[in-house]
Amino acid sequence: MRIWLYVCLFAGLLSAQFDPDAWEEKLKEGNTLARQGTFAEAERIYRECIEQAAGLPPEDLRKAKAWNNLGALYHQTGRFAEAEELYGKALPAYSALSGMARASYASVLNNLAEVHRMRGRYREAEALFRKSIEEREKHNPIDKDIAAPLNNLAVLLNLQGHPAEAEPLVRRAIARWEMAFGPSNRNVASAYNTLGETLRLLGRHAESEQAHRKALEVRAKALPEGHPEIATGLSNLGSVMYTQGKYAEAEELYRQGLAIREKTLGASHPGIAFLLNNLGTALQVQGRSTEAENCYRRAMEIMEASGAAGHTDYSKSVENMALLFISQGKMNGAETLYMRALTVREKALGPRSPLLGDSYEAVAEFYHRTGRLTEAERYMRKAVEAREMAFGPQSEPVAQSLTKLGNLYRLQRRDSQADRVQNRANIIRGLLRK
Repeated sequence: MRIWLYVCLFAGLLSAQFDPDAWEEKLKEGNTLARQGTFAEAERIYRECIEQAAGLPPEDLRKAKAWNNLGALYHQTGRFAEAEELYGKALPAYSALSGMARASYASVLNNLAEVHRMRGRYREAEALFRKSIEEREKHNPIDKDIAAPLNNLAVLLNLQGHPAEAEPLVRRAIARWEMAFGPSNRNVASAYNTLGETLRLLGRHAESEQAHRKALEVRAKALPEGHPEIATGLSNLGSVMYTQGKYAEAEELYRQGLAIREKTLGASHPGIAFLLNNLGTALQVQGRSTEAENCYRRAMEIMEASGAAGHTDYSKSVENMALLFISQGKMNGAETLYMRALTVREKALGPRSPLLGDSYEAVAEFYHRTGRLTEAERYMRKAVEAREMAFGPQSEPVAQSLTKLGNLYRLQRRDSQADRVQNRANIIRGLLRK
């Protein structure tokens, strides 16, 4: 969620040619156009505001304010590199604020963190989200807007494979937004979506479905029909249906969400790619391989063109395409795709993420399936190491990976090594039962 900064402090001396009231009205006009989706006209007005403020002293916040809002527009329209540049230019002016005014600084930190998240720079994003939360807690403990970075950090933790850490953050965000705006607010709906995904990742599917249906209910009250945020709720509910094996229902929900986003955001917006990937999985599991491949290819092309190819959503489409290629016997193409997906995840996730262990195991399974046991062993060892980093050496995920590594050793008739790693897995499980 991005925060549009409508009100900031004035500072510095104004030139004789600069009319502050007219400038503020122009910026407000740009904000209104951006909210209405008239992006080209809003961009023109923001650029005029930046040009008019060019001669103001560096400590004057007007230019930074316009940079931030133009950055938010680029963010919303998928121009992530340009958004990052503008947020970075705005940040120094806001960092000089003190007291309650530092809420504006926290907002820009949150905005910049969201761009890093969309570009797959998860460690940078996490640090900025936590800094944004810290700033708000320090200078205004009852600040309602702390809910935005709390929710966004929960989204990021889900992407990194840490839903247990995400759950208390998103519940705190829901409580803060409901207290500030009441239960029928779009921000509340966004947080319920995040909670639904968190619960799905935790395996609590009935609670997850309930949270996603709550999000759709709130959005139906708070938003006009066909709003793009409704598509998010439809997609997330579709994922719950998919997890429950209700593939036709999932497909229909994904198609409804895709139609809304294409109509409101355009056919090349990166928000389309996520839904295309989900739709592809629902089609693939129903045996409609050609339609699934078209969805994956289009999703990948959109994210590559928008600068979001470092995001793990991109790696999901790549990996799904690899699985499709395997089912079609295209093993060389599948290997190339697996390596591309793994490169993205290694860069984005960092060694602490349990999702990295999943990726290594997927690659190991591919090599196992194709009879290349040396490569399979190498990646299964990487999976063990990644899970030790994520869960600790005495954990069930590590024991599971050790068992799989032992099975690979046995296939190579290396029984003593197989016995050794299986013994370690048994010791871990014995300790966990105590």
